[in-house]
Amino acid sequence: MARFEPDPSNGARSLAGTGAHHGNDERRARKTSERVALDIVHDIVAQGLRAGDHLPLEAAMVENYGVSRASLREALRLLEVQGLIRLKPGPGGGPVVGTVKASNFARTASLYFHLGASTYGQLMATQVLLEPLCAQLAAQNPESGEAMKPFFEVMDLDSEAGYRQQTATFHEEVYRLSANPILALMTNAITSIVSDHVVATMDPVELRPDILAEHGALARAIARGHSDRAARLMSAHFQAQHDYYRAHWPSRLDELIEWR
Repeated sequence: MARFEPDPSNGARSLAGTGAHHGNDERRARKTSERVALDIVHDIVAQGLRAGDHLPLEAAMVENYGVSRASLREALRLLEVQGLIRLKPGPGGGPVVGTVKASNFARTASLYFHLGASTYGQLMATQVLLEPLCAQLAAQNPESGEAMKPFFEVMDLDSEAGYRQQTATFHEEVYRLSANPILALMTNAITSIVSDHVVATMDPVELRPDILAEHGALARAIARGHSDRAARLMSAHFQAQHDYYRAHWPSRLDELIEWR
């Protein structure tokens, strides 16, 4: 995987420091399991591994990273909790590269939000700030003209699953077109929490026609490169939904964000 050299802090071999995140002082301050987790992620990226690719088996990783089985297993559990790897059981199993999913990031973030005494109302206020930025950047992407065409016309969606799939696909495409993976991940995660914690239990069905019509208007603005208009429309799109929740379920918005 990478070059090893002695680590006097624990008597084991470790990856050579090759970047800012491998500074000696910082590495000595970390628990062994955290250091190994960082090294595993670093090697996944350095080797260009993708979701579903197998990592070395436990015995090889213990040897490669120069740590005990207990430390390695703790490192793998840390990464598994974050959804960055999966541990497949049985023959042919072992650690497998996971995916960078907004839902995994959202789950971790919701714990921090809860401990920080943040409310769903504050979360929604943040959503209204971030979603328009994604729309604005998407409108500046030369790919937007073609990518937004499927959303120009309002589809007749009778089924619950069809509506949810259509709305999710539209917003995911806006995130992609923003061409800013950090902003996209953060915004998608926040919107995921709102969708899973609030919309899932208090879905304003009567707003669905308006929501789909707004998607059409947004798609046309983004496709035509009207970035300022796209941002305004996206802000109004979410603010209207938030106003509805505030009018019908005000107490829910004042509740602390739950960790799920």
